Amino acid sequence: MTDMGNHNGTLHPAATGLNVKGYEELALTELPHYPLLAQCHAAWLAAHRGTKLPAVIAADALPAGVLPYTMLLDYLPDERDVRVRLAGNYVGERTSADLGGRRLANFFNPHDAAIVFASMQQVAQQRQASLARRSYVSLEGNQLSYVRLILPLSLDGVTVTGFFKTIEPTTLVSQPPA
Repeated sequence: MTDMGNHNGTLHPAATGLNVKGYEELALTELPHYPLLAQCHAAWLAAHRGTKLPAVIAADALPAGVLPYTMLLDYLPDERDVRVRLAGNYVGERTSADLGGRRLANFFNPHDAAIVFASMQQVAQQRQASLARRSYVSLEGNQLSYVRLILPLSLDGVTVTGFFKTIEPTTLVSQPPA
């Protein structure tokens, strides 16, 4: 098996195998261009317990500017889905929850939900951070684009059981339907 990471907690851009319109994996060496995401990544690295993944990231270690855009997600690999455990105000105001909690279908059409799940599945398999540029049409018809960071979390330090996901607020562009 080939190691597609670069041994410093990052996914190589080609490692995801995602070559789809509206998704571009970025090298974590690009993090300095996204200072709030860089702070989140540093907090995640600081929360590691030796080689074990963190179960949580302390809220006070995160920059306040990302909190409205942050989601804590439970990983549901058997369902090829995630469940939103906690969502910031920006995220929460733009979706409705069903009885099972918010899932990918509450945010994305089936095609985009598959792209999002594939990127999270890759993060879980590699146990590494993922920085990417995303562009898609929301369920309401708005064109959205942003740079996002996904960080794997683990209750036992080994198996990925969830994700911390947020965006760099200055990269968010939302345009109403044409």
